[in-house]
Order: sequence, then C-alpha cells, then structure tokens
Amino acid sequence: MPIAPDLEQLRELDAETRNAWSSYSERLRDLSRAEYERLEPEFWEQLQAELRRLDSQRESLVGHGSDA
Repeated sequence: MPIAPDLEQLRELDAETRNAWSSYSERLRDLSRAEYERLEPEFWEQLQAELRRLDSQRESLVGHGSDA
C-alpha cells in the first residue's frame, strides 16, 4: 500500500517557495533602473536555483510516497 507523502513537509516546501518568491521581489523593489537591469538576471538565476532545489525535494517526497 502506498505511503502518503508527509503533508507537513510539503507545506513547509510550499512556504519556502513563497518565501523564495518574496525574497526575489524584495531584492528588486527599491533598485534604480540601472541597478535592476544589472542585478535582476543574477537574482533570477538564484531564484530559479532555489525553486529547482525545492522542486527536487518535493518530487522526492511525492515520488517516494508512490513507490510502494
């Protein structure tokens, strides 16, 4: 019988995903146009790396729960 993924861990990953997006937004908020153009690609890559990490953790939880 399959084991359900840990819902608390999934909720934590959802919260971390929201926090990653919030951090990205906050880092851009008060930048001048020139600063934005210079820094946004770097911040975007950092966000994408964090989202990939979280997606990988989420997949391992969900995938693990459906292996049985």
